[in-house]
Amino acid sequence: MPLPRPRRRSYRIFRYVYLKLLRTNATPERIGRGTALGVFLGVFPTFGLGPPLATAGAGLVGANRAAALLSSFACGPLTPLTWTAALLAGNQLVSEEWRIARELIASGSRSEIMQRFFATFMVGNVAVGLALSIAGYFLVWWLAHRHRSRKLVKVEVLSSEF
Repeated sequence: MPLPRPRRRSYRIFRYVYLKLLRTNATPERIGRGTALGVFLGVFPTFGLGPPLATAGAGLVGANRAAALLSSFACGPLTPLTWTAALLAGNQLVSEEWRIARELIASGSRSEIMQRFFATFMVGNVAVGLALSIAGYFLVWWLAHRHRSRKLVKVEVLSSEF
């Protein structure tokens, strides 16, 4: 009989982050707020300053610092996907004259291309960051709430036995 394969490192990291978030001594709302802040700053182009900003900002808005830090770090590997989504979303959200098109790249000056690119990219980053942070808040809030309610049921069952 073959030996079981060890779990992949990515699975172990995901499990560690999941358990760390759920076992923190904070309310599900605080954990969700920290996650939302960390996800937004992880998606937004802070160029390496996302985790320190998330930790500092979590204290200001009454969020869980561990959740903010962990979710900011978790967004790091997803940066190419989120920035591509931000550019595509921004291109749909800005007005027609600010969109990035082949004609602009072929005939426009570099400064005009960069100006339009930056504006489109930032509008898209705000939209994608807000969408992902709202989704992250509700997902982590739900997981933390579910974890605590199951834990409470186990404690009630154990206490009724005595």
